[in-house]
Amino acid sequence: MMKFIPTPRQQVTPDERMQAVPVDCANHSSAFGWRGIRIEDYPDLPPSDFASPAMTHHLLVYHYKALRGEFRHQCAGRTTTTRLRDGQFSFIPAGADNHWTFGEGRPAALHILIDCRAFDAATETENLDIRDDFQVDAQMMQALAERLRTELANGGETGALFADTMLQMLSEEMLQLFADHRPKLEIADCNVAPARDVIHEEFDRPISLAELADLCQLSQSQLLRAFRQRYGTTPHKYLLKRRIEKAKRLLLSETEMPLAQIALDLGYADQSHLSRAFAAATGVTPNRFRR
Repeated sequence: MMKFIPTPRQQVTPDERMQAVPVDCANHSSAFGWRGIRIEDYPDLPPSDFASPAMTHHLLVYHYKALRGEFRHQCAGRTTTTRLRDGQFSFIPAGADNHWTFGEGRPAALHILIDCRAFDAATETENLDIRDDFQVDAQMMQALAERLRTELANGGETGALFADTMLQMLSEEMLQLFADHRPKLEIADCNVAPARDVIHEEFDRPISLAELADLCQLSQSQLLRAFRQRYGTTPHKYLLKRRIEKAKRLLLSETEMPLAQIALDLGYADQSHLSRAFAAATGVTPNRFRR
C-alpha cells in the first residue's frame, strides 16, 4: 500500500495519518460507524523515530504497555524525555505537530482520536486553547480506555449509544485535564424523563445520544450530565440494565425460545453479544441462569 506523505502544515485526517505511521495498525474502529471518535490499536511497536503531522483530531495515546526504556516526545515546541508507566496517557491537541523517538522495548498503545468539532460540541466550547501533556495519570480516563479496548476486540457490537457516551465522557475528562478553564453547564432544571422513557420502551433498537438530546431539547453534554444527576447512571448503562432485566424475564418465562432469538429481540448483535453482556451484569451465562 502506498504511504500517504503530508505536505508541510497540512492537517491530516486519521486515515491519512495512519497511512503515514511507519508501523501497521493491528485493529481500528473505522468500520463501526462511530461519529466523532476513532480508536486504533498498536500492540507491538518497534523502535521508532517518527514526525507525525498535525491532525484534524485530538489524539489521546493510552500506553497500556509502556516502554521500559527512555521515551522522547516533541510537541508544540516542547520536548519531554521520560520513562512511562503502564496506564499513563499522552495528549496531542488537534493542529499540533509532534515527534516521538524510542528504542527497543516493544511497547503497546491505544490511540483515541476525537474530532475537534465533535469535542467542541460535546463540551459546548469553541476553539478552546488546549495544551499538550505527557505522562498523565487519570483513573477515570484509563477505565474508559480499557472499555474501548474491549469494544474494539468485540468488533464494535455495543452500538452507537456506547460510542456517543464514550465520546462525551472522554471529552469532558480531556477538558478537565488539558484546558485552562471548564465552562459551567446549568442542568438543575433539565427534563430528561423523555430520554428515560424512550430507552425504557424502545430498548430493542439502536438509540443515539443525539436522538435523546433532541428529544429533551438539550445539548448532548447537558443531557448526559442531567441524566447522570437524575438517575445515577449514563443513558447507555440505563439501556444495558433495561435489556438485562428483559432478558431475565424471557429466560425464565420463554424456556424454549432459542438464545439467538432472544438476543435479536433485545437488540443485541448476536447470541455471543448477549452472553457476554449477561455474564458481565449477572456473573452467570444466560444458559446457566435459565437452568
